Order: sequence, then C-alpha cells, then structure tokens
Amino acid sequence: MRISNLSDHTRLELHNQIKRNIRKYYKGLKSGSLKYDVFVKSILTKNPKPSWLTDNPHLEKDKEFAESLVQYVQNAISRYSQLEKENKYNSAIKNRVLSDTSKKKEPENPSSIIRERQNLKKLLTSKGYTLSIPAKFITTTESKYLVDYIAEGTPIPVGWEKVLNYIKKSN
Repeated sequence: MRISNLSDHTRLELHNQIKRNIRKYYKGLKSGSLKYDVFVKSILTKNPKPSWLTDNPHLEKDKEFAESLVQYVQNAISRYSQLEKENKYNSAIKNRVLSDTSKKKEPENPSSIIRERQNLKKLLTSKGYTLSIPAKFITTTESKYLVDYIAEGTPIPVGWEKVLNYIKKSN
C-alpha cells in the first residue's frame, strides 16, 4: 500500500509523526549519516506504536509502504533543505540594498487574497468547521486545497496534509 492510498486522517497522523522525528534527526538525514530506510524502519517498529500504526497493523510489514515512506521522507528533507537555502538567500538580500528594482516580484492582488479568505471562512462555517489559525497565515495554495477538500471531498495531495491541522469541527 502507498501513502496516497491511506485515509486523510491517517495521513495527517503519519505526517505529524514524521515531521516531529525529522526535526530530531534532520542533520543526520541531510548529511546521509542516518539512512532513510533505517529511519523509516525505526518509525515502523517504534514502541509504543503510534495510533495510525495500531489502526493499520499490516503496514508494519508492507514493503511497498516502507518504500513509499522512504520516498516521502526524502521529499520532506529536500523541501526542508530548499526552504533552508531560500531563507539564507532572503536574509542575505535583506542585509544589502538592491539597486535594481525591476527584479522585485510583483505581489498578488491583495483584494483577491482577502476575498479568497472570506470565501474560505464562509464555506467553513457553513460546513461546521472553524479555522484553528488566523486566516492571514494561510497561503492561496493551502486555501485552495481546503476549499476543494471541504466543498467537493477531494483528498488533500500527498505532502500537504498539514492543512488539515488548520481546521477543526465546531461544536
């Protein structure tokens, strides 16, 4: 079984656990001193077992799932490395003044962003959800995924499970 075949709730739990473990072992994974397959094996054999693994005990021995998990971790590490490089680059740019203003990227239209956030809030309240974070922190891509998920039932793409942490059922 592949990660993409799991339910959204299970993928969210898996994503959260992997994110916590990657934070601990990021340097080892990035440098290669901790191999991805060993990292995944330790996640699958961890005691006590996480809830997503107790709910799906067959995943512990599934080789296809382990390979899919290794690929997922590799993608996460490459995303983190890319963000790290961008942050270093952006901080270097902030520290010096750019003379050429033509290289600056045009920001998105603020009124369309505000309208999109309002539509997201209306949809959430009509479906019985609330935001667990302020709307200003949600990107347009994340907003689109949430709207598709709530309005149409479209599954969240692999790697974007974190957006499910942004919403919760209201009482």
